[in-house]
Amino acid sequence: MARYQIHVCDGPSCGVTHGSEVLVERLAAAIAGDPALAGRVGVRCYTCYGRCDDGPNLFVQTLGDGEDGDEEPDNDVLESQRGFYPGMDADKVLRVLREHCGQDRVVEELVDEY
Repeated sequence: MARYQIHVCDGPSCGVTHGSEVLVERLAAAIAGDPALAGRVGVRCYTCYGRCDDGPNLFVQTLGDGEDGDEEPDNDVLESQRGFYPGMDADKVLRVLREHCGQDRVVEELVDEY
C-alpha cells in the first residue's frame, strides 16, 4: 500500500479563522488509533496554499520511495498529484483519511485542482 503525508494548512486564515489545528489533532489521533494507517500515514502543518477563502485546506501527498514527508511539497507535486482538499471539517478529514489514505482512493466529490 502507498504511504502518505497529509499537509494541513496552518496559514493566517486556515490556522486562526478556520481552526486547522483541530483537524491536525483529529487526524493524528485517528492515525495513531488505526494500525493499518500508523507508520504509513503522517500529518503535519503546511504554511499556506493561497486558497484562504476555501479553507481549511489540506493536501494528501503520495510519498515515493525514500521520501519521508517532512518537507512541504513543491508546486510540481501540488499540481501533479490529485490530493488537494479545500473546505475541510472534522468529518471530511476523517473521510479523506479513511478513503484516500486507507483505501488508496481519491475522494472525487471533495478533491479539487490546486
